[in-house]
Amino acid sequence: MASRAVTLAVGAAVAALALGAGVALRQAVGPTDPSSVAGAELGAPFTLVDHRGAPITEAAFQGQPSLLFFGFTHCPEICPTTVYDIETWLSDLGADDVRAFFVSVDPERDTPEALADYLEPQSDRVTGISGPPEAVFDMARSWRVYWNRRPLGEGDYTVDHYTGVFVLDDEGRLADLIGYGEDPESAKRKIAGVL
Repeated sequence: MASRAVTLAVGAAVAALALGAGVALRQAVGPTDPSSVAGAELGAPFTLVDHRGAPITEAAFQGQPSLLFFGFTHCPEICPTTVYDIETWLSDLGADDVRAFFVSVDPERDTPEALADYLEPQSDRVTGISGPPEAVFDMARSWRVYWNRRPLGEGDYTVDHYTGVFVLDDEGRLADLIGYGEDPESAKRKIAGVL
């Protein structure tokens, strides 16, 4: 009986921590009031590689507005849809001066070559970012994004992850967020807001 009580108490504590982390994540990157995200201090210096194998740092997010998305190439729906949406939004806006970045939260599989094979047929506007796993994960943590590798059986896995797109100003600061499945006109207004 005492063992069951301890198990229940530990389970409740873990659930409370997970709930607290989820609330913190939503507050950090998923609020419904866009004015509360503008200027939020997210991101940290990093040195990774792009999908062409060239070094890339946080300096890539400066000098022009940018869109930043975290995902993985084996994603069945969200990531290919988001890459398509980004290409469409930027084409519709004629926003040739906006850069877009796709950071893989599955760097073990998503080498620069795998990212190139995935992105180049879909868009010439989106730059893939990968690198050593811990360096990629440190970069993702600095943006407070959620991701979790989930086994599917027989050695396969998927990655649950944050699905929003960060809209960055020309200094690399968070200006707004675009939610997955958001109305295209709303998404384009948010991008236009940093042009």
